[in-house]
Amino acid sequence: MGSQDGLAHLASAIINPGDYVLVPDPGYPIYEASVNIAGGIIYPMPLLAENKFLPMLEKIPLDVLDKTKMMIISYPGNPVTALADQSFFDKVVTFAKQHNILVVHDFAYSELIFDGNRQLSFMSVPGAKEIGIEFNSLSKTFNMAGCRIGYVVGNEQAIDILASFKSHIDYGVFYPIQKAAVRALTSDFAFLKTQVNEYELRRNVLISGLEKSGWQVAKSPATMFVWASIPAGWKSREFAFELIDQAGVAVIPGDAFGKLGEGYVRIAMVQPPERLSQAAERIHEFLMEYSRKK
Repeated sequence: MGSQDGLAHLASAIINPGDYVLVPDPGYPIYEASVNIAGGIIYPMPLLAENKFLPMLEKIPLDVLDKTKMMIISYPGNPVTALADQSFFDKVVTFAKQHNILVVHDFAYSELIFDGNRQLSFMSVPGAKEIGIEFNSLSKTFNMAGCRIGYVVGNEQAIDILASFKSHIDYGVFYPIQKAAVRALTSDFAFLKTQVNEYELRRNVLISGLEKSGWQVAKSPATMFVWASIPAGWKSREFAFELIDQAGVAVIPGDAFGKLGEGYVRIAMVQPPERLSQAAERIHEFLMEYSRKK
């Protein structure tokens, strides 16, 4: 019932109390929540701009790795919109085999990739199917967010365990939604290029609008979000709340996604370009007013 359900159930199906799970920080909240529900122990993997938002696997202590059962990664991800290349995925496969870790790749934004960048499934990397599984969702690619349907591929044993657990949780997805998913997945995907172009346009309109305020924001290479380093002098929550109160613009404070999200906000590009342009103009006025008061 959507890839989030799969991610949430997987930890309860696989993790025993006391097992460690390597979780990205910042990362989508269900990663951490699912481990907490299962009684596992979270070991955060810092995603830092200076390392292209890739975890530094070599810095994880061996005593942690000896007790680690699972690692969660997501490229392109949420909230961090970075891409991973094959050399990183190759490193992950080698690392997981060496330490007997199940790799869980959340690939929900598989199609929303911009600027001609390569789409890269973790499952396409040699050896990945032996040590990993990959979740995907129809929510983003096919605009079926409220319909709740996704799927998982990869390691047979892990999927069997998840399927057994799921059989005790619910009775499956509403049949018309399954039929819609079949239709979507067997289509010619012709509309996807138009959709990607639309999100790329939204990104460009939003970022160019913010630049007028002097707020330099990195161009997201993928997803429907912008992961923006906030202007100097603010904390993430303070900035987000003031933006709502003073400008009527809602963004998500970065620390909602983990400790290392501090200093960032996530901006969703789920409105048309003209609406995003209006939001950028309101933010511009807000920042100019703040500058005058300093």
